[in-house]
Amino acid sequence: MFRLLLQKYARESMLLWLACGVMLFIFPWVRIWTVSQFELAGFAPLMDQIRALEKFSPVPLEQFLTYEGVVGLTYDEPILILCILVWSISRGSDVVSGELGRGSMEMLLAQPVSRLKVMTAHATISVLGLLMLVLISFAGLCCGIATNQVAVTIEPPRLNIPGLPFSVQNPFGGVGEKSFQPLTDFVSYDLFLMPSIHLFGLGLALFGLSVFLSSLDQYRWRTIGVTIGIYVLQLLLFILAKSTPRLNSLKAFSFLSAYQPDWTIQVVKKTPTAFWAWSMTDRGVWTIGPLGFAAILIAIGVALWIAAAIVFSKRDLPAPL
Repeated sequence: MFRLLLQKYARESMLLWLACGVMLFIFPWVRIWTVSQFELAGFAPLMDQIRALEKFSPVPLEQFLTYEGVVGLTYDEPILILCILVWSISRGSDVVSGELGRGSMEMLLAQPVSRLKVMTAHATISVLGLLMLVLISFAGLCCGIATNQVAVTIEPPRLNIPGLPFSVQNPFGGVGEKSFQPLTDFVSYDLFLMPSIHLFGLGLALFGLSVFLSSLDQYRWRTIGVTIGIYVLQLLLFILAKSTPRLNSLKAFSFLSAYQPDWTIQVVKKTPTAFWAWSMTDRGVWTIGPLGFAAILIAIGVALWIAAAIVFSKRDLPAPL
């Protein structure tokens, strides 16, 4: 019976999964192609103009003058996060309130299957689907890095003046020539493994939240609405916490503060051994490590799913309308 449930839920979610998968593969490649059309050194004079926005960034703005920094911004793009949100919330909201709303829960539980197995079957398909979507987005990112080139300006040789410890620009050297180099010369694939784990953790946390709300409700539309409302509230708290030091304590009330793909790229590039760090010391200050932040998101999702299983196992189910 459990296998039949897996097949049923896989068939029901296949179309949604394919749509999200195609978007998650194409979008990173297109974005990296767009980034490769610009020479990042030309944006350096703009940094001082937008320095006031640095407080909203988890990393120094100078990182966005590097290709790994700009490519890493893919994990903060609304389209990428939207695909993960759509999959996680749609699958989580269907676990209890979706079945109740369709009137199929009573008929399903009349079969030789427990409530826990119903939830486990939903979770198996949803988590495996989420994992494959994250792997697809990582594959799209790697394909974009492997198939694109970036323009690099080769400056003319400078003049060395005898007796002076520095060189000067050659007035007769002409202008710099542009050449194209593979993006792989500037960006390493493994820098984006931990951000992908963070993306998986974010999706799992939202799946757990929607499952928990689904276990409390009877109507799927209301479950989806409340889940999106909580996510927007968490996002507002995170933005307010970043806007001024006086509200920095609000970070503790937003699970989005654990989603740190840009910061993770900077840490792993500077200290490769910090990839598996649960905690670390940054300039003498203790902080959670890249793996620690990912573990927080995953733990939130698992804890909410367990809470949903407890609620669903004890609640009375309304009669189908």
